[in-house]
Amino acid sequence: MNLISTFIVWSWLLCIGLVAPTTLPAGGAQESIIQHRRNNIGSPVIALKEFNLLSSASNNSSILTKINPGTPVNIMKVWDSNDTGTWLLVNVLCQNFFQLFYRRGWVNIRET
Repeated sequence: MNLISTFIVWSWLLCIGLVAPTTLPAGGAQESIIQHRRNNIGSPVIALKEFNLLSSASNNSSILTKINPGTPVNIMKVWDSNDTGTWLLVNVLCQNFFQLFYRRGWVNIRET
C-alpha cells in the first residue's frame, strides 16, 4: 500500500510540474492574435468608401481633404458625443504635388 501511495503522490507532483509552467507568462499560455488585434486601436484600417477629413469634431467644421477608398487610415482616438454620434481622430497618408505627408483630422461615424 505504501508503494501505491508513493506512486500516486509522485505522479501528482509530476503532472503539476508539467502543467504549471504552461500557464506562466513566458511559457505556453499565450493570448490569441485575434484578442490582441481587437484591443489595438493603433493598427491601420482601410477606407471602404470616400469620406471627408474634418478639422474638428463638429458637423460644421472645415474640410481638410477628401480621402479616397483603399487609403490606409490609422485610428488614434475614439470620441463619443451624445448629440452628433461617434467621432474618430485619424491619421492619413496624403499625397500633394508628389510629396507624401500625414494629415490628421476627424471623421464622423454615423449609424445607418
